[in-house]
Amino acid sequence: MAPRIAHVDDDSDIREAVQRILSKHGYEVDSYLSMQDFIDSLQDDTNRPDLAILDVMVESMDSGLTTYAKIHARYPQIQTIFLTSLGDMIRPYFENGSHEWVCIMEKPVEPISLLGIINDRLKQAGEVARQA
Repeated sequence: MAPRIAHVDDDSDIREAVQRILSKHGYEVDSYLSMQDFIDSLQDDTNRPDLAILDVMVESMDSGLTTYAKIHARYPQIQTIFLTSLGDMIRPYFENGSHEWVCIMEKPVEPISLLGIINDRLKQAGEVARQA
């Protein structure tokens, strides 16, 4: 079964580009225009992603950060990558030591870099699951 990735971005060009790249490399991709659509989708256990790619500013300046806090508290197994034009400017919003577990990628991102980070995050999640 292919890993499932949820991607939330209000820019249709970015959503389509990310979906095309990830689908081409064997991932199942669910794209969302809003954070609320993504959060609502988590109610379906069969549709839950292995990894979420979130933009920070969708409906509001910090909707991606707020959504991350909600899903991390309830579904800590879902790996998360922030794909944002803000880059590391968002790092202060996380706890000390977050550089070890929060992944931030700045737009525009090279496809090979995005795929590498996704593969790394999914591999880490798999190792943790096997140890549990």
